[in-house]
Amino acid sequence: MLRTFRYEAIADELREQIKEGAFDRLKLPSERILMARYGVHRNTVRNALTVLEREGRISRASKRGSFVNLLSPGAKSAPVVGTVLVISHWNDVSTALENLLQGLAQSLSESQLSLLYFDSRPRQGRSRYELPTDDYLIANDVRGIVLWPQSPADVQSLNRLRDFAPLILVDRQVSGFETHSVVFDDFAGCRAVTEHLLQLGHRRIGFLTDEVFAETVQQRWRGYSQALESYGIMPDPTCNGLFQGMCDPPYAAQMRLFLHGGGQPLTAVVCANDTVALDLMHQLRREGRRIPEEVAITGFGNLLPNSMEAVQLTTVLQPFKDAGLAVGSILLSQVAGPDSRTPVSAYRHTEIPVQLVLRASSGAGILQTTDERD
Repeated sequence: MLRTFRYEAIADELREQIKEGAFDRLKLPSERILMARYGVHRNTVRNALTVLEREGRISRASKRGSFVNLLSPGAKSAPVVGTVLVISHWNDVSTALENLLQGLAQSLSESQLSLLYFDSRPRQGRSRYELPTDDYLIANDVRGIVLWPQSPADVQSLNRLRDFAPLILVDRQVSGFETHSVVFDDFAGCRAVTEHLLQLGHRRIGFLTDEVFAETVQQRWRGYSQALESYGIMPDPTCNGLFQGMCDPPYAAQMRLFLHGGGQPLTAVVCANDTVALDLMHQLRREGRRIPEEVAITGFGNLLPNSMEAVQLTTVLQPFKDAGLAVGSILLSQVAGPDSRTPVSAYRHTEIPVQLVLRASSGAGILQTTDERD
């Protein structure tokens, strides 16, 4: 008579339960619970789970447990229940996070996944951004993570998050780190706004940023540079204001040197984001300089609705609601399978188109307003 090992019998029973759809949230009991249920040692339970894993019926994720594969032989489908954690540090005056969450909620509306926000701003007395611990992720049943990464980013921490659950980066990628991402076409956006200034006759055009290490800023600088080159203008280092943070009073002196352009004053400035553009406009007006007659200014984002119309800032619209919809689509395709260790070749990279918004700060002579919340 052929002998059946204990782990094989346990695997048989679990296999039948999988076919019957017996497991809530598609998650198998923990190893400890299975040990108590069958009165066996941990190795016996692990051997049984290994059998099911090799058959493609379950996936095992470190620290999270064992889950039924929805496409496993005979498995009954069930709604995925849990939390999508959104990690960001975004400020309250910007509509970026609000619109991102709006699109994400719409995309997940037919699922049983709920949204949870985690504020990653550094705590008092610390310089590094905060990220949730494994205990926090487990306690909140996190099934997917949406992260707005900071620059420079801690790749080791990002690896930990990606190992726990499907991880999607939004707005920017991180050099040396691979995962799903949804970003904007920063290159095309900054090229378009620079070409707009060139078409108006400007030839001494500067580029100004307060976050030089960000991948988004690097893409925007590339777009700015290629627009100049397309007009036969070689990028001039004296036209670049690349700062990591700006403060007053040093800011005022730095801006005077920057606008001086090495002896050939700038007539226009492409700012890497709207906040930088607003700061520059305030500085110029304090000094009595006229915009756009003396210096034309453009921003990037169109995310500060209380200020955009007031100062008539020409900018590039980033449709964060569209980004949220794209993030949700990727999440739904990933959380159904509990194993988050996706091969690098399978990571999805989505690039969202942007739109030029022309207002008076660039001297365009026309008024065009766009509200991404419409």
